[in-house]
Amino acid sequence: MEQAEQQIFDTINKANRILIALPQNPNGDAVGAGLALFGFIKKLDKQPEIVSAAKESIRAFSFLSGLSEIKNSLEVSQSFVISVSTANAPLDELSYEAKDDRVDIFLKPKAGKFGQNDVSFRNAKFPYDLIITAATPALEHLGEIYEKNTDLFFETPVINFDHHPNNEYFGEINHVDLAATSTSEILTSLIENFEASLIDENIATCLLTGIIVETNSFQHVKTTPRAFLKASNLIAQGGNHQEIIRSIYKTKSIALLKLWGRALARIREAPEFGLTYSLVNLTDIQKTGSNPEDILGVMKELAANLADRKIVLFMGEIAPQEIVGYYHLHPTIKSQVVTSALTGQMINGSLGIFRLKNKGLLEAEAEILGKLQKIKEQITV
Repeated sequence: MEQAEQQIFDTINKANRILIALPQNPNGDAVGAGLALFGFIKKLDKQPEIVSAAKESIRAFSFLSGLSEIKNSLEVSQSFVISVSTANAPLDELSYEAKDDRVDIFLKPKAGKFGQNDVSFRNAKFPYDLIITAATPALEHLGEIYEKNTDLFFETPVINFDHHPNNEYFGEINHVDLAATSTSEILTSLIENFEASLIDENIATCLLTGIIVETNSFQHVKTTPRAFLKASNLIAQGGNHQEIIRSIYKTKSIALLKLWGRALARIREAPEFGLTYSLVNLTDIQKTGSNPEDILGVMKELAANLADRKIVLFMGEIAPQEIVGYYHLHPTIKSQVVTSALTGQMINGSLGIFRLKNKGLLEAEAEILGKLQKIKEQITV
């Protein structure tokens, strides 16, 4: 076992309450890896919790055991501790009186008396011994989970599991493997090295889901022999390959299909920098009965069917003057260049997201095309 892995296991073994934090826009790799960690840690007789700011988007993975365990909010506060030394005056009684603007605490000693020098103050520790992030390149990708609890992430040790090249190595322990095709592949190796017998059918299905989603069912050009080997082992351990394929690739809502049809009818191209894109407005979303989450579903269909394009882009108006856009990049395109130009963020190795407010759909289209035009030479190299 490698020294880095041993350090991870030692850290997990020392912890009891463990928080697993997923991105605010988790794909199947993040969800699969997170749920596999949740199941694995429970088998170690620990107390794991799992959280993601995502709401509707994770419903696509309802076939995974434990999905209902994912909380979509986290409110954590520190207790304020008042310590009184009893070395010189043993405590006999304690009481308090709550008033409008304060709380009075009364300490009655058995003998002697308490003084100001006996009193000290501090903030209690947060309720978690350890935080584990999965497929999260930066803490900001956790969205509100991080924004509302920044002190928690600064004061609690973090293990950072990821395979994305833009990872910011924010953890005390960073297990970032750029050669892996998915974070689920990384965790498969980790759990196998710790105790392979802990991988049951549910954990195997979760990990296999992550590998399949991130490799686009092993069709991505970066799919490696190791990914095939890990997937094969997981199937042998009970991973339900057929259920994953049926749920992710063969089951689509009528609303999503209708929205996809409208997107196909509006396909546009900018061949000068290898761009194919489409857009839908708020009326499209309302009339098809779809929801904003279906925009990501349509994006995935476009990317799968336009794999030879350098950039595939899909924008949707999810509210008046509010646009969400997704972009899929060919492996030859440097994601940092496009992401920086669009002021977006990568969700996984090839898929990114950006948002625009106070702009109509056509105005947003013109702005995005203008930004891509400025980096045209870097795209077409």
